[in-house]
Amino acid sequence: MLRLIRYILIIPFTISTFLMLSQNVNQANETIQTLCSDEFAGRGYVDSGDWVAAKYIAKRFKSLSLKSFKSDYKQPFDLSVNNITSTKLIIDNELLKPGFDYLVAPNSPSLFGDYQAFYVSRKMLYSNRVVKKVCKAIRRGYVPVISIFDQKDKTLKKTIDEIKKLSKEEPVIFLKDKLTWRVSTFQSKGAEIWMLDSIFNRFSKDVHIDITATFVSSYESNNVIGYVEGYQNPDSFIILCGHYDHLGKMGDAIFYGANDNASGIAMLLDLASYFSEHPQKFSVAFIAFGGEELGLLGSLNYVKKPLIPLTKTRFVFNMDLMGDGSKGATIVNGKIYKPYFDQLIDINAKEGYLPSIRSRGKAANSDHYFFSEAGVPSFFMYLMGDYEFYHIPQDNANNLKLGYYYSKSFSLIKDFIIRLN
Repeated sequence: MLRLIRYILIIPFTISTFLMLSQNVNQANETIQTLCSDEFAGRGYVDSGDWVAAKYIAKRFKSLSLKSFKSDYKQPFDLSVNNITSTKLIIDNELLKPGFDYLVAPNSPSLFGDYQAFYVSRKMLYSNRVVKKVCKAIRRGYVPVISIFDQKDKTLKKTIDEIKKLSKEEPVIFLKDKLTWRVSTFQSKGAEIWMLDSIFNRFSKDVHIDITATFVSSYESNNVIGYVEGYQNPDSFIILCGHYDHLGKMGDAIFYGANDNASGIAMLLDLASYFSEHPQKFSVAFIAFGGEELGLLGSLNYVKKPLIPLTKTRFVFNMDLMGDGSKGATIVNGKIYKPYFDQLIDINAKEGYLPSIRSRGKAANSDHYFFSEAGVPSFFMYLMGDYEFYHIPQDNANNLKLGYYYSKSFSLIKDFIIRLN
């Protein structure tokens, strides 16, 4: 009879927990759908996608009644960026698809021209006459198309560097086995195009290139910051953070950034929702950083001009790439701040949230970095799994579907923050 009573008491708790976690995932998926909509333009700097995203996050912070250091939750900072606003590549009268068939190197300038393709095979790259041949071809109106080569080969790298110098303000096409893009804070003189090797015909002749690039030397972006005041030590803070920006647009191609890092912002907003209803002894701040994809610029500017004194910042927990988790998580700085990592491991061992948690040392690969360099204990957590899309248009809300491990990661982070209090 006692066993039956216990079973009956457990059922409502199990159902309520399941409903809470399901609601958590549904809300996060809706957040990702919004952040990855065309209106947000990849949360980059073409069409002010980062501003649209910052406004949306500030509105969500306000709806959660988070306190703000400024009336609009924003901390502005300046950056420089090279925007590829339009691009067209036609080979033998076939219009190629930007983002899928090819990429324009992010530091490329504007370029318009018609050329003949000059294919440089891997065998040719090892010839001591290849540089002279390419130089002659460029003078005659050809565009060099460089085969895939071993990036670690120092001899080949030297040859490629010489070819790039020769091209100067003329284009070079590099064949790739896969494509990943990035953004740039500067503009070069010569244009590069990265094309999938699998779609290039070695016998192609006619090449038409039309690129419009606009370099912006001073562009204002924003960090978005809110907090829940602690009921016992309001002047001491724990910071939860993640970057909201992504690569934006390259011509008609949109880099949506569902996993990188709409997933982290979804987690940030879910945690903000929880802690707004469950205040802790210490204050908990929530920062959505801009400019991460341009070199951690939002977090760098924050650490230079912190709204919360660094001496009053007890811990920083940064979340990036939070969409999978089927193969566990990695904690950057876990080896640096081992006592904190041991606490996280202890929670996971007791609750069985994630299949594994791996520890890494220091790495300048996300927005935790400048905090830890300034002496603030900081973690960067990213989830691991089979989701393979990174810095390509396919990293979108249709391909990223959050599930079981998103909820478990939420619970792990929540419990860790509560223990810190």
